[in-house]
Amino acid sequence: MGEKKRKRHDDAAERPAKKPAVSQGPNTVKVQHVENKGVVGPVLAATPGLSFPRTIAFNAYKTSRILPKVGEVSELLLQTSEHPRLDYTAREEEDGSTESLLDNYIGVFDPATGKLQVIPVRKVTVRSTLRSETDELRAQREKEAAVRATMTAKRHALAAEFGSKKSRKAIQEMAENAITSGRAQGPDMGGRDENVASAVLQGMSTTTAAMPTREDIAAAVDSSKPRPQANLAAEYPSDVYPVETLVGKDLMTIIPIKDWVDAVDAGAAINVHSRYVAKRIVKLAKTKELQKLKVLRFILLCVDFNAALKAKGKGPKLIPHKEKLLREMGENVPPSVVDAIRRKFASENNDLTRWHIDNLATHICAAALIVDNFRVDVNDLREDLKLENNEIKQYFHEIGCKVTKPTEAEREKLKISKAEATMHWMATLKIPLNFPKVKTGRRR
Repeated sequence: MGEKKRKRHDDAAERPAKKPAVSQGPNTVKVQHVENKGVVGPVLAATPGLSFPRTIAFNAYKTSRILPKVGEVSELLLQTSEHPRLDYTAREEEDGSTESLLDNYIGVFDPATGKLQVIPVRKVTVRSTLRSETDELRAQREKEAAVRATMTAKRHALAAEFGSKKSRKAIQEMAENAITSGRAQGPDMGGRDENVASAVLQGMSTTTAAMPTREDIAAAVDSSKPRPQANLAAEYPSDVYPVETLVGKDLMTIIPIKDWVDAVDAGAAINVHSRYVAKRIVKLAKTKELQKLKVLRFILLCVDFNAALKAKGKGPKLIPHKEKLLREMGENVPPSVVDAIRRKFASENNDLTRWHIDNLATHICAAALIVDNFRVDVNDLREDLKLENNEIKQYFHEIGCKVTKPTEAEREKLKISKAEATMHWMATLKIPLNFPKVKTGRRR
């Protein structure tokens, strides 16, 4: 009789209602990178062949150094001396292997918010040293140093008593040098002579306190140069040499320009002894730029005053007699203006030395910058003052200008050929000023 097969029971209703833990949170995971900028942070510690108590707390130290090609590199050091016999030190070890070149990270996942925070960590290796051995090595080094110092003192005492003159002199020099080095070099010098060293240094500081620094010397030399007073705090070229400082308020008030304006309005010719001034009178008079016209008249007065000077050998140039000077300066120039120019540029002896001649030339160059909007063709002034190219360029350098060759557009505007352009130089005043460097020499 065959055995009947039993039917399989349907146990679907008895299955446990279990769900994966991941399905309880959001379906997406947001990864956030967190920078570890603090000194103390999570680290990965490797303890090769070492087991230490977990209750020991480490002190964290972080140092930074700048390498030539890499830049700033920081190093982490963990150290503790809580163990009665051992010192534990954890530091980053770079042995050149592939593992030492890898970056390590740890992640913290929050299933409720679905955020995964990734934090970079440092990998350190923990080493231990026996504290007694360290103390013994330190004590041994101190003992050997003391023995060497004692033996040196004995040798110096013998040499001082029975040595030659050369050896005694060498011992004396070593004893004198010990004041600055702070080490005992003789039998009567038991320790550091800090009082003597501090007294010497204090005396040196008192003596050198009143000595001018290199910056003070450079400023004094710079202020004594024959050039107009510049406003070094100016933000625009127009504020470097203001008219009130360059020409002066009183002189600007009495400089005549009405005869020029009337002559230009009437179409009459104006005869002057300056190519630079002659090319600019008509334009400034027609546009009624009265301040620039007065500065242009100031340039003419300075050029005529320079031409009226009489050279006497290699000494200073002499100013002619008052009546002759008035004739040289022009018929329409009031005597008060001529006296103001003479007082402004002449010395106390009523003559002009090399310094005063340079001061007159730099004032003319600075005034030309105001007339030509701070970019000047120096060729006309060079011919008016009868100078060489290097001399007129040096004058513009002294007032802070940069002298360059004219551009193609400027050459076409001046209507000069390329061959003629070699004699023309353009002086430009820009911020920051480009003064020649002051040579003060090396301090001894």
